[in-house]
Amino acid sequence: MNNLKFLFFATAIIALFFCGIIRHDVDEMQYTMLASEKQFNGVGEVLCNNQFNGSCVWIRDRYVLSAAHVFLEYDYKKDTIKMNGRKAVINKPVNRRLISPTKVELVIKGKKHRVRKITMHPTYLDTTSKGACDIAIIELEEPIKDMQAIPVNEKMNELGSSVVGVGYGVFGIADKPNDMGPEKSVSKRIAGQNMIDSIGGDNYQSKPTILFADFDHPTRKDCNKMGSATPLPLEYICSGGDSGGALFRQVNGTWEVIAICSGTPVNVEQLLSTGYYGQIMEWTRLSVFSDWIKANTK
Repeated sequence: MNNLKFLFFATAIIALFFCGIIRHDVDEMQYTMLASEKQFNGVGEVLCNNQFNGSCVWIRDRYVLSAAHVFLEYDYKKDTIKMNGRKAVINKPVNRRLISPTKVELVIKGKKHRVRKITMHPTYLDTTSKGACDIAIIELEEPIKDMQAIPVNEKMNELGSSVVGVGYGVFGIADKPNDMGPEKSVSKRIAGQNMIDSIGGDNYQSKPTILFADFDHPTRKDCNKMGSATPLPLEYICSGGDSGGALFRQVNGTWEVIAICSGTPVNVEQLLSTGYYGQIMEWTRLSVFSDWIKANTK
């Protein structure tokens, strides 16, 4: 890997970890307008130690869903790694653990809410789970009363659904990965469209836990990894700051929450070739966890 590719790789990793990425040929206002529709009002921000750490979605009364990894904290120690023969010093995270609820606030519809309890799925921190079951339930100190709850999907019929993802993250354009980075990017609430192209991942109670969607290019077919190669009008991909945000679908005129954003693993070769097009986002499938959710939101 030459110096240019090495720098591109390092920048891209930082960028993708914090991004909500949109089509290059669609005005960003269309994405922000979609995010402002009232059925998505329950999507909020997670603050840990007064710093933005991810997204969340209110489902009813005093209960909110998010991704489990959003509520982890670590100690750090210096470590040296080699990458293509080059040495780099990194801060290696160790001793991962659930953060105290006293260090967490949620911002939903512009209002801060204090947290009483965080319930992480019990298998998430199991070293054999490989990060499966990336879901957490947050109980607020006080219920939210000025919004209508969006039901949580319980049916395992998500494949092929047209969906809308909503979250908070650093804004980016799919074909401009070099413009991404902490010093250039601005966090925005955006919503985007995609299709559930595949269902897989690790199983929980013999059922696959992850919904997959790829980011299709408007003309290039080499970005299609699964499902149709034709992008939706507001096709997008999420990651990082969108983690814990919600995936919605509309069934018979009624909106429901079907998944929680887990993230977007980086395919570096694809990134170098086509930017963020061709990447695949992953969402934790709520239908698999519906009994667990109901048991912990009574």
